[in-house]
Amino acid sequence: MERTLRLFSQNMIIDRKKMLSIFILVCLLFPQFPPLFGRSEVHINLVAILFATLSLTFYKLRLNTNSKILILGYFFSLQLFLFLSYWLGTDSFNGFSDLPSYYRPLMLLFVTLGFLSLIDNLDDAYSTILRVAKIIITLVFCYSILEVFFFDIFSSIMFAIYRIEDKSNINGVAVSFFTLPYYASYILSVFLPLLMSNYKLERSIRSLTLVFMCFICIILTQSKMGVFLALGIAFLYWYLSVNYRKKIIVVIFFGFFLLVLYLFLVDFISYLNSEFGGNFLRTLHSILSNTEHAHNLLERVKDITETYSAIMSNNPFFGVGLAKGKTIEVWIAMIMYRYGLIGLMFFVVFFLWVGFVSIIEINKENKGGKESFKRIELLKMIVIWSLTIFISQLSGLMIEMSKGAIISSLMFALTARVLFIQRVT
Repeated sequence: MERTLRLFSQNMIIDRKKMLSIFILVCLLFPQFPPLFGRSEVHINLVAILFATLSLTFYKLRLNTNSKILILGYFFSLQLFLFLSYWLGTDSFNGFSDLPSYYRPLMLLFVTLGFLSLIDNLDDAYSTILRVAKIIITLVFCYSILEVFFFDIFSSIMFAIYRIEDKSNINGVAVSFFTLPYYASYILSVFLPLLMSNYKLERSIRSLTLVFMCFICIILTQSKMGVFLALGIAFLYWYLSVNYRKKIIVVIFFGFFLLVLYLFLVDFISYLNSEFGGNFLRTLHSILSNTEHAHNLLERVKDITETYSAIMSNNPFFGVGLAKGKTIEVWIAMIMYRYGLIGLMFFVVFFLWVGFVSIIEINKENKGGKESFKRIELLKMIVIWSLTIFISQLSGLMIEMSKGAIISSLMFALTARVLFIQRVT
Protein backbone atom coordinates (compact mmCIF):
# COMPACT_ATOMS: atom_id res chain seq x y z
CA MET A 1 0.00 0.00 0.00
CA GLU A 2 2.80 2.42 0.93
CA ARG A 3 4.62 1.67 -2.35
CA THR A 4 1.42 2.28 -4.31
CA LEU A 5 0.85 5.64 -2.62
CA ARG A 6 4.45 6.66 -3.26
CA LEU A 7 4.26 5.74 -6.94
CA PHE A 8 0.97 7.61 -7.20
CA SER A 9 2.41 10.71 -5.52
CA GLN A 10 5.47 10.65 -7.79
CA ASN A 11 3.23 10.73 -10.85
CA MET A 12 0.79 13.28 -9.54
CA ILE A 13 0.16 16.30 -11.74
CA ILE A 14 -0.04 18.58 -8.69
CA ASP A 15 3.38 19.34 -7.27
CA ARG A 16 4.04 20.69 -3.77
CA LYS A 17 3.87 24.34 -4.83
CA LYS A 18 0.49 23.97 -6.51
CA MET A 19 -0.87 21.89 -3.65
CA LEU A 20 0.26 24.52 -1.12
CA SER A 21 -1.49 27.23 -3.14
CA ILE A 22 -4.70 25.19 -3.38
CA PHE A 23 -4.55 24.32 0.34
CA ILE A 24 -4.34 27.97 1.40
CA LEU A 25 -6.79 29.37 -1.15
CA VAL A 26 -9.53 26.80 -0.63
CA CYS A 27 -9.34 27.04 3.18
CA LEU A 28 -9.38 30.85 3.22
CA LEU A 29 -12.05 31.30 0.54
CA PHE A 30 -14.33 28.41 1.52
CA PRO A 31 -17.78 29.82 2.43
CA GLN A 32 -18.89 29.85 6.07
CA PHE A 33 -22.59 29.44 5.10
CA PRO A 34 -23.94 31.27 8.20
CA PRO A 35 -27.62 30.39 7.53
CA LEU A 36 -26.66 26.71 7.62
CA PHE A 37 -23.92 26.58 10.29
CA GLY A 38 -24.64 29.74 12.29
CA ARG A 39 -21.49 30.94 14.04
CA SER A 40 -19.92 27.49 14.01
CA GLU A 41 -17.14 27.09 11.47
CA VAL A 42 -16.39 23.44 12.17
CA HIS A 43 -16.72 22.68 8.45
CA ILE A 44 -13.75 24.99 7.78
CA ASN A 45 -11.72 22.89 10.20
CA LEU A 46 -12.81 19.74 8.38
CA VAL A 47 -11.68 21.19 5.05
CA ALA A 48 -8.26 22.02 6.55
CA ILE A 49 -7.99 18.52 8.06
CA LEU A 50 -8.86 16.99 4.69
CA PHE A 51 -6.12 18.93 2.91
CA ALA A 52 -3.63 18.16 5.68
CA THR A 53 -4.46 14.46 5.36
CA LEU A 54 -3.93 14.54 1.59
CA SER A 55 -0.67 16.44 2.00
CA LEU A 56 0.76 14.08 4.60
CA THR A 57 -0.37 11.06 2.56
CA PHE A 58 1.13 12.02 -0.78
CA TYR A 59 4.05 14.27 0.13
CA LYS A 60 6.89 13.13 2.34
CA LEU A 61 7.39 15.05 5.57
CA ARG A 62 10.92 15.53 6.84
CA LEU A 63 11.75 17.53 9.93
CA ASN A 64 15.09 18.02 11.62
CA THR A 65 15.37 17.73 15.38
CA ASN A 66 15.08 21.45 16.14
CA SER A 67 11.95 21.80 14.00
CA LYS A 68 10.37 18.83 15.76
CA ILE A 69 11.14 20.31 19.18
CA LEU A 70 9.65 23.68 18.19
CA ILE A 71 6.40 22.39 16.67
CA LEU A 72 5.74 19.37 18.85
CA GLY A 73 6.86 21.19 21.99
CA TYR A 74 4.45 24.09 21.40
CA PHE A 75 1.33 22.12 20.50
CA PHE A 76 1.82 19.21 22.92
CA SER A 77 2.46 21.68 25.74
CA LEU A 78 -0.81 23.47 25.01
CA GLN A 79 -2.63 20.15 24.76
CA LEU A 80 -1.23 19.05 28.13
CA PHE A 81 -2.26 22.36 29.72
CA LEU A 82 -5.74 21.95 28.22
CA PHE A 83 -6.08 18.39 29.55
CA LEU A 84 -5.21 19.61 33.04
CA SER A 85 -7.45 22.68 32.71
CA TYR A 86 -10.42 20.57 31.64
CA TRP A 87 -10.03 17.83 34.24
CA LEU A 88 -9.04 20.06 37.15
CA GLY A 89 -11.24 23.02 36.22
CA THR A 90 -14.90 23.84 36.72
CA ASP A 91 -16.35 23.44 33.21
CA SER A 92 -18.59 20.38 32.86
CA PHE A 93 -18.44 17.91 29.98
CA ASN A 94 -21.08 18.68 27.32
CA GLY A 95 -20.66 15.60 25.18
CA PHE A 96 -19.34 15.20 21.64
CA SER A 97 -19.56 18.93 20.90
CA ASP A 98 -16.70 19.57 23.34
CA LEU A 99 -14.24 17.33 21.51
CA PRO A 100 -13.14 19.82 18.79
CA SER A 101 -12.30 22.39 21.48
CA TYR A 102 -10.73 19.74 23.70
CA TYR A 103 -8.34 18.51 21.00
CA ARG A 104 -7.81 21.83 19.24
CA PRO A 105 -4.01 21.98 19.78
CA LEU A 106 -3.62 18.52 18.23
CA MET A 107 -5.83 19.50 15.31
CA LEU A 108 -3.73 22.61 14.68
CA LEU A 109 -0.58 20.48 14.96
CA PHE A 110 -1.96 18.17 12.26
CA VAL A 111 -2.74 21.11 9.94
CA THR A 112 0.72 22.58 10.61
CA LEU A 113 2.39 19.28 9.70
CA GLY A 114 0.29 19.24 6.52
CA PHE A 115 1.70 22.63 5.55
CA LEU A 116 5.22 21.51 6.47
CA SER A 117 5.00 18.55 4.09
CA LEU A 118 4.36 21.04 1.25
CA ILE A 119 7.16 23.50 2.05
CA ASP A 120 10.06 21.83 0.31
CA ASN A 121 12.45 24.78 0.07
CA LEU A 122 12.43 28.44 1.02
CA ASP A 123 12.58 29.92 -2.48
CA ASP A 124 9.48 28.00 -3.53
CA ALA A 125 7.75 28.78 -0.23
CA TYR A 126 8.37 32.51 -0.66
CA SER A 127 7.19 32.57 -4.29
CA THR A 128 4.14 30.37 -3.65
CA ILE A 129 2.85 32.20 -0.59
CA LEU A 130 3.49 35.55 -2.28
CA ARG A 131 1.45 34.44 -5.29
CA VAL A 132 -1.36 33.33 -2.98
CA ALA A 133 -1.17 36.64 -1.09
CA LYS A 134 -1.59 38.58 -4.34
CA ILE A 135 -4.68 36.54 -5.25
CA ILE A 136 -6.20 36.87 -1.77
CA ILE A 137 -5.60 40.62 -1.54
CA THR A 138 -7.04 41.24 -5.01
CA LEU A 139 -10.16 39.19 -4.26
CA VAL A 140 -10.61 40.72 -0.79
CA PHE A 141 -10.22 44.24 -2.21
CA CYS A 142 -12.87 43.70 -4.89
CA TYR A 143 -15.24 41.96 -2.49
CA SER A 144 -14.75 44.64 0.20
CA ILE A 145 -15.62 47.43 -2.24
CA LEU A 146 -18.88 45.66 -3.06
CA GLU A 147 -19.51 44.95 0.62
CA VAL A 148 -19.05 48.54 1.79
CA PHE A 149 -20.36 50.59 -1.12
CA PHE A 150 -22.87 48.27 -2.83
CA PHE A 151 -24.08 46.24 0.13
CA ASP A 152 -27.78 46.82 -0.55
CA ILE A 153 -27.42 45.16 -3.94
CA PHE A 154 -25.42 42.11 -2.85
CA SER A 155 -26.46 41.70 0.80
CA SER A 156 -28.55 38.55 0.28
CA ILE A 157 -25.63 36.74 -1.37
CA MET A 158 -23.14 37.96 1.25
CA PHE A 159 -25.35 36.84 4.14
CA ALA A 160 -25.75 33.44 2.48
CA ILE A 161 -22.04 32.65 2.14
CA TYR A 162 -19.85 34.73 4.47
CA ARG A 163 -21.51 37.39 6.58
CA ILE A 164 -23.31 36.88 9.92
CA GLU A 165 -26.74 38.50 9.70
CA ASP A 166 -27.32 39.06 13.43
CA LYS A 167 -24.15 41.15 13.92
CA SER A 168 -25.70 44.58 13.47
CA ASN A 169 -22.67 46.37 14.96
CA ILE A 170 -20.60 45.52 11.88
CA ASN A 171 -22.96 47.17 9.41
CA GLY A 172 -21.01 49.22 6.89
CA VAL A 173 -17.72 47.39 7.43
CA ALA A 174 -15.95 44.80 5.30
CA VAL A 175 -15.53 41.27 6.60
CA SER A 176 -14.90 39.81 3.11
CA PHE A 177 -14.34 36.03 3.39
CA PHE A 178 -13.61 35.95 7.12
CA THR A 179 -16.90 36.44 9.04
CA LEU A 180 -15.78 39.25 11.36
CA PRO A 181 -13.74 42.43 10.74
CA TYR A 182 -10.95 41.62 13.19
CA TYR A 183 -10.60 38.12 11.68
CA ALA A 184 -10.14 39.77 8.31
CA SER A 185 -7.65 42.37 9.57
CA TYR A 186 -5.53 39.69 11.29
CA ILE A 187 -5.27 37.51 8.18
CA LEU A 188 -4.54 40.50 5.95
CA SER A 189 -1.87 41.74 8.36
CA VAL A 190 -0.07 38.38 8.07
CA PHE A 191 0.25 38.90 4.31
CA LEU A 192 1.21 42.59 4.52
CA PRO A 193 4.98 42.14 5.21
CA LEU A 194 5.24 39.74 2.26
CA LEU A 195 3.64 42.30 -0.06
CA MET A 196 6.04 44.95 1.24
CA SER A 197 8.89 42.53 0.56
CA ASN A 198 7.63 42.08 -2.98
CA TYR A 199 7.73 45.83 -3.51
CA LYS A 200 11.27 45.93 -2.13
CA LEU A 201 12.27 43.28 -4.66
CA GLU A 202 10.42 44.58 -7.74
CA ARG A 203 10.09 48.35 -7.13
CA SER A 204 7.13 48.39 -9.51
CA ILE A 205 3.83 50.25 -9.59
CA ARG A 206 1.97 46.94 -9.50
CA SER A 207 3.72 45.71 -6.35
CA LEU A 208 3.20 49.09 -4.63
CA THR A 209 -0.48 48.99 -5.62
CA LEU A 210 -0.87 45.61 -3.90
CA VAL A 211 0.58 47.06 -0.69
CA PHE A 212 -1.88 49.96 -0.78
CA MET A 213 -4.75 47.59 -1.60
CA CYS A 214 -3.90 45.56 1.50
CA PHE A 215 -3.90 48.73 3.64
CA ILE A 216 -7.23 49.80 2.15
CA CYS A 217 -8.74 46.37 2.84
CA ILE A 218 -7.65 46.62 6.47
CA ILE A 219 -9.10 50.14 6.74
CA LEU A 220 -12.38 48.95 5.25
CA THR A 221 -12.69 46.36 8.02
CA GLN A 222 -12.80 49.37 10.39
CA SER A 223 -10.99 47.24 12.96
CA LYS A 224 -9.15 49.54 15.35
CA MET A 225 -6.69 46.80 16.18
CA GLY A 226 -6.16 46.09 12.50
CA VAL A 227 -5.50 49.68 11.46
CA PHE A 228 -2.97 50.39 14.21
CA LEU A 229 -1.41 46.96 13.69
CA ALA A 230 -0.91 47.71 9.99
CA LEU A 231 0.88 50.96 10.83
CA GLY A 232 3.05 49.12 13.36
CA ILE A 233 3.89 46.44 10.79
CA ALA A 234 4.96 49.08 8.27
CA PHE A 235 7.36 50.67 10.77
CA LEU A 236 8.67 47.30 11.99
CA TYR A 237 9.30 46.07 8.44
CA TRP A 238 11.08 49.34 7.66
CA TYR A 239 13.20 48.95 10.81
CA LEU A 240 14.18 45.38 9.94
CA SER A 241 15.06 46.31 6.35
CA VAL A 242 17.65 49.05 6.94
CA ASN A 243 21.20 49.08 8.27
CA TYR A 244 22.11 49.94 11.85
CA ARG A 245 22.57 53.67 11.26
CA LYS A 246 19.25 54.05 9.48
CA LYS A 247 17.52 52.09 12.24
CA ILE A 248 18.12 55.09 14.49
CA ILE A 249 16.30 57.29 11.97
CA VAL A 250 13.38 54.85 11.87
CA VAL A 251 13.14 54.85 15.68
CA ILE A 252 13.24 58.67 15.79
CA PHE A 253 10.62 58.91 13.05
CA PHE A 254 8.39 56.38 14.83
CA GLY A 255 8.79 58.27 18.11
CA PHE A 256 7.84 61.52 16.37
CA PHE A 257 4.83 59.76 14.82
CA LEU A 258 3.69 58.57 18.27
CA LEU A 259 4.14 62.08 19.67
CA VAL A 260 1.96 63.54 16.92
CA LEU A 261 -0.67 60.90 17.63
CA TYR A 262 -0.59 61.72 21.33
CA LEU A 263 -0.96 65.46 20.73
CA PHE A 264 -3.49 65.55 17.90
CA LEU A 265 -5.20 62.16 17.61
CA VAL A 266 -8.21 62.98 19.82
CA ASP A 267 -9.05 66.19 17.92
CA PHE A 268 -8.39 64.58 14.55
CA ILE A 269 -10.59 61.55 15.27
CA SER A 270 -13.29 63.82 16.71
CA TYR A 271 -13.32 65.83 13.48
CA LEU A 272 -13.43 62.73 11.26
CA ASN A 273 -16.17 61.19 13.39
CA SER A 274 -18.33 64.30 13.10
CA GLU A 275 -17.75 64.54 9.34
CA PHE A 276 -17.85 60.93 8.22
CA GLY A 277 -18.96 58.69 11.11
CA GLY A 278 -18.68 54.93 10.79
CA ASN A 279 -18.03 52.11 13.24
CA PHE A 280 -14.26 52.61 13.40
CA LEU A 281 -14.33 56.36 14.02
CA ARG A 282 -17.28 56.20 16.39
CA THR A 283 -15.81 53.54 18.68
CA LEU A 284 -12.29 54.99 18.55
CA HIS A 285 -13.65 58.43 19.43
CA SER A 286 -15.52 56.87 22.35
CA ILE A 287 -12.34 55.18 23.64
CA LEU A 288 -10.22 58.32 23.35
CA SER A 289 -12.64 60.94 24.64
CA ASN A 290 -15.03 59.06 26.91
CA THR A 291 -13.36 55.95 28.26
CA GLU A 292 -16.07 55.12 30.79
CA HIS A 293 -18.52 54.64 27.88
CA ALA A 294 -16.08 52.70 25.64
CA HIS A 295 -17.94 49.40 25.85
CA ASN A 296 -15.48 47.31 23.81
CA LEU A 297 -12.51 48.40 25.90
CA LEU A 298 -14.38 47.93 29.18
CA GLU A 299 -15.56 44.47 28.11
CA ARG A 300 -11.99 43.38 27.40
CA VAL A 301 -10.76 44.68 30.75
CA LYS A 302 -13.68 42.92 32.41
CA ASP A 303 -12.77 39.68 30.60
CA ILE A 304 -9.27 39.80 32.07
CA THR A 305 -10.28 40.67 35.63
CA GLU A 306 -13.13 38.14 35.80
CA THR A 307 -11.04 35.35 34.28
CA TYR A 308 -8.18 36.08 36.65
CA SER A 309 -10.58 35.88 39.62
CA ALA A 310 -12.05 32.62 38.30
CA ILE A 311 -8.72 30.85 37.91
CA MET A 312 -7.29 32.16 41.19
CA SER A 313 -10.25 30.75 43.10
CA ASN A 314 -10.15 27.37 41.33
CA ASN A 315 -7.05 26.37 39.36
CA PRO A 316 -4.58 29.23 38.82
CA PHE A 317 -1.81 27.16 37.26
CA PHE A 318 -3.72 25.30 34.52
CA GLY A 319 -6.97 27.20 33.95
CA VAL A 320 -10.58 26.20 34.50
CA GLY A 321 -11.82 24.64 31.25
CA LEU A 322 -12.40 25.00 27.52
CA ALA A 323 -14.16 28.40 27.62
CA LYS A 324 -16.64 26.93 25.13
CA GLY A 325 -19.68 29.17 24.86
CA LYS A 326 -17.96 31.96 26.78
CA THR A 327 -17.81 35.46 25.30
CA ILE A 328 -14.14 35.94 26.14
CA GLU A 329 -12.32 37.83 23.40
CA VAL A 330 -8.98 39.26 24.51
CA TRP A 331 -6.14 36.71 24.27
CA ILE A 332 -4.84 37.23 27.81
CA ALA A 333 -8.17 36.19 29.34
CA MET A 334 -8.74 33.30 26.92
CA ILE A 335 -5.31 31.79 27.54
CA MET A 336 -5.67 32.16 31.30
CA TYR A 337 -9.05 30.42 31.16
CA ARG A 338 -7.94 27.57 28.89
CA TYR A 339 -4.29 27.12 29.89
CA GLY A 340 -3.83 28.94 33.22
CA LEU A 341 -1.01 31.20 34.33
CA ILE A 342 1.60 28.62 33.30
CA GLY A 343 0.08 28.55 29.82
CA LEU A 344 0.05 32.34 29.68
CA MET A 345 3.75 32.53 30.57
CA PHE A 346 4.54 29.78 28.08
CA PHE A 347 2.66 31.61 25.30
CA VAL A 348 4.43 34.93 25.94
CA VAL A 349 7.90 33.38 26.23
CA PHE A 350 7.41 31.23 23.13
CA PHE A 351 6.48 34.08 20.80
CA LEU A 352 9.12 36.43 22.22
CA TRP A 353 11.72 33.69 21.73
CA VAL A 354 10.61 33.08 18.12
CA GLY A 355 10.75 36.80 17.38
CA PHE A 356 14.18 37.47 18.84
CA VAL A 357 15.76 34.28 17.47
CA SER A 358 14.45 35.28 14.03
CA ILE A 359 16.08 38.71 14.41
CA ILE A 360 19.38 37.00 15.25
CA GLU A 361 19.01 34.83 12.13
CA ILE A 362 18.34 37.94 10.01
CA ASN A 363 21.58 39.50 11.25
CA LYS A 364 23.44 36.31 10.31
CA GLU A 365 21.84 36.12 6.88
CA ASN A 366 22.60 39.78 6.09
CA LYS A 367 26.18 38.67 5.56
CA GLY A 368 25.14 36.04 3.05
CA GLY A 369 24.46 38.20 -0.02
CA LYS A 370 21.59 38.09 -2.51
CA GLU A 371 21.13 34.34 -2.24
CA SER A 372 19.81 34.87 1.29
CA PHE A 373 17.15 37.42 0.27
CA LYS A 374 14.09 35.17 0.40
CA ARG A 375 15.05 33.58 3.71
CA ILE A 376 15.62 37.05 5.18
CA GLU A 377 12.22 38.21 3.95
CA LEU A 378 10.50 35.14 5.38
CA LEU A 379 12.33 35.72 8.66
CA LYS A 380 11.02 39.30 8.71
CA MET A 381 7.52 37.96 8.18
CA ILE A 382 8.00 35.62 11.15
CA VAL A 383 9.46 38.38 13.37
CA ILE A 384 6.53 40.68 12.63
CA TRP A 385 3.93 37.94 13.11
CA SER A 386 5.40 36.69 16.40
CA LEU A 387 6.16 40.05 18.03
CA THR A 388 2.83 41.62 17.04
CA ILE A 389 0.81 38.57 18.13
CA PHE A 390 0.15 40.29 21.46
CA ILE A 391 -1.58 43.13 19.59
CA SER A 392 -3.22 41.17 16.78
CA GLN A 393 -5.02 38.89 19.26
CA LEU A 394 -6.57 41.64 21.38
CA SER A 395 -9.94 41.09 19.72
CA GLY A 396 -9.84 37.32 20.13
CA LEU A 397 -7.48 34.34 20.16
CA MET A 398 -7.68 34.09 16.38
CA ILE A 399 -4.61 31.85 16.07
CA GLU A 400 -6.89 29.06 17.35
CA MET A 401 -10.11 30.01 15.55
CA SER A 402 -11.35 29.13 12.08
CA LYS A 403 -9.47 30.70 9.17
CA GLY A 404 -7.22 32.61 11.54
CA ALA A 405 -6.07 29.24 12.91
CA ILE A 406 -5.32 28.01 9.38
CA ILE A 407 -3.16 31.01 8.45
CA SER A 408 -1.47 30.72 11.85
CA SER A 409 -0.72 27.03 11.20
CA LEU A 410 0.96 28.13 7.98
CA MET A 411 3.05 30.61 9.98
CA PHE A 412 4.02 27.92 12.50
CA ALA A 413 5.10 25.70 9.59
CA LEU A 414 7.15 28.52 8.06
CA THR A 415 8.73 29.23 11.44
CA ALA A 416 9.84 25.62 11.86
CA ARG A 417 11.22 25.43 8.32
CA VAL A 418 12.82 28.90 8.09
CA LEU A 419 14.39 29.14 11.55
CA PHE A 420 16.04 25.74 11.20
CA ILE A 421 16.79 25.82 7.50
CA GLN A 422 16.46 22.49 5.73
CA ARG A 423 15.81 21.67 2.10
CA VAL A 424 13.63 18.66 1.42
CA THR A 425 14.21 16.68 -1.77
